[in-house]
Amino acid sequence: MIAVRPPTDALVESLVADLRPVPRSAVELRLLTGAFGGAAISVLLLMVALGARPDLAAVLTSARFWSKAAYMGGTAAVSLFVAARLARPGSNRNVLWLLPIPFLAFLPLVIAELSRTSPEDWAPLLLGHGWRLCTWLVLALSVPIYIGIGWAFRSFAPTRLEAAGTVTGLSASAIAGVVYCLHCPTDTALFALVWYTIAFATAAVLGRVFGRRLLHW
Repeated sequence: MIAVRPPTDALVESLVADLRPVPRSAVELRLLTGAFGGAAISVLLLMVALGARPDLAAVLTSARFWSKAAYMGGTAAVSLFVAARLARPGSNRNVLWLLPIPFLAFLPLVIAELSRTSPEDWAPLLLGHGWRLCTWLVLALSVPIYIGIGWAFRSFAPTRLEAAGTVTGLSASAIAGVVYCLHCPTDTALFALVWYTIAFATAAVLGRVFGRRLLHW
């Protein structure tokens, strides 16, 4: 007598027959692909529209330039790390406490800069050159990066969409901040802490608002 397997067993076996193990780093690799693919587009747009700062080669040896870039890069790295955790189903928000670390690490440099400068000279540190456009340009440059990160998230299964949206918005704007360093003519710590951080916060809020719609799976 030939045993007949229940149809459900056959269906399950057919569904899992071609499954292959997913590498543990698959989420991170796809996220980085989307983020840096978008960043490449942002760099191209920046170079075509505004160009690099004329003294870029000279400031590459400046501690001020690299400390500003480190703030942007640190924020990008931490937020991408958190985004990768939130990309997984059932993730918790215990990693969100990591997000302020780059800000808190950069803050002593701002305090030291202010302490070395007389109060009447604080305004040039804050306003520098191009403060009116800095925040808006960082936000504009973050759009291709956010699209790239959103593309990556469409393959994930996030369950905390508002938190994921907040962090992806922050990630996109922080990477855009690194890109904008190639053009931004002001390297004071106070300028970076204020105008770039406003861009980060704005992008995070926008990401939270639209995350549920853009990051669903």
